[in-house]
Amino acid sequence: MTSRMRAEIEETPQVLERLLRDGRPAIREAAAAIRSAAPRFAVVVARGTSDHAGTYARYVVEARLGIPAGMAAPSVITLYRSTLDWRDVLLIAISQSGRSPDLVAVTEAARLGGALTLAVTNHPESPLAAAVDLLVPCHAGEELSVAATKTYVAELTALAAVLGEAAEDRELVEALPRLPEAAAAAVAAGEAWLAGSGSPVGVFSEGSNALVVGRGYNYATALEIALKLKEAAQLFADGYSTADLMHGPIAVARPGTPVLAFRPDGPAGPAVDQVLRRLVDAGSPTWVVGAQPVPARLARSIPVCPVAPDLPEVLSPVPLVLPGQLLAEAVAMARGLDPDAPPGLSKVTHTV
Repeated sequence: MTSRMRAEIEETPQVLERLLRDGRPAIREAAAAIRSAAPRFAVVVARGTSDHAGTYARYVVEARLGIPAGMAAPSVITLYRSTLDWRDVLLIAISQSGRSPDLVAVTEAARLGGALTLAVTNHPESPLAAAVDLLVPCHAGEELSVAATKTYVAELTALAAVLGEAAEDRELVEALPRLPEAAAAAVAAGEAWLAGSGSPVGVFSEGSNALVVGRGYNYATALEIALKLKEAAQLFADGYSTADLMHGPIAVARPGTPVLAFRPDGPAGPAVDQVLRRLVDAGSPTWVVGAQPVPARLARSIPVCPVAPDLPEVLSPVPLVLPGQLLAEAVAMARGLDPDAPPGLSKVTHTV
């Protein structure tokens, strides 16, 4: 039986085609407004899966738009009732549902305080969409599984498109039309990887914990797949930047702790390789999603799910996350769990 979660992962290439086609006017309008406003700082507000899309947005803002960025702490507004100076700020609100009261409250406060506000959401008639200056819908269609998959990838793509246009980043913008094909190839690679002899499903499904690592733009990928393993497969997985992993958490690497690493082409690849050596030496069963080859000394120790699309590294989180989503679904099924309806969770979470 195919889960809704898996069906929605497989739908992702079509979602991206629709977003890049039907969302073009909104993307261009938002990008033009950002260029005109010339903000000096960007603040991202999000929760859960969308928080990880926000982590990605922070990297893109700083690396491509060239201004500092940070993550909002909604409690400053909702619990402590503080008043902030939002002048010259771009506020980016990201939410699949657009219905979490704390996100709406921060967005309204930012707009009232002088920020230019942008929402990326799958629900263009939501309270969040009504609270902003600029709206970019995800065009992902209804998502039935509790675990957000296609909407997460649509958020990444919408953010990359808006920020790339705003930065007039030719490399990024010209690569966007290749994303649907790259996503389809990544889904196919992920399904073959999980069905093959080197599949990580058995090791992950039999364990009680796991590490998921990435670097740079794919730090967000590590965080998101760790969350998917927790919510869909009830596996206690921690996501780390490989740099942060070296500052203490690598102490938990051992034969009983499997590792999933995201390794793109580009500057982050060699940085991930340095940590892979330490993980293998510690005995952790390790798998890589991303570019080949891993260093020769490690090639026999680390099976690779080959996802190396012809894309700039800034767009690599779009295809690389897909095999990780498929892994989380497969581990849940191997554990006899329903990945579509994790206990205690609902599709919309209301926090204040």
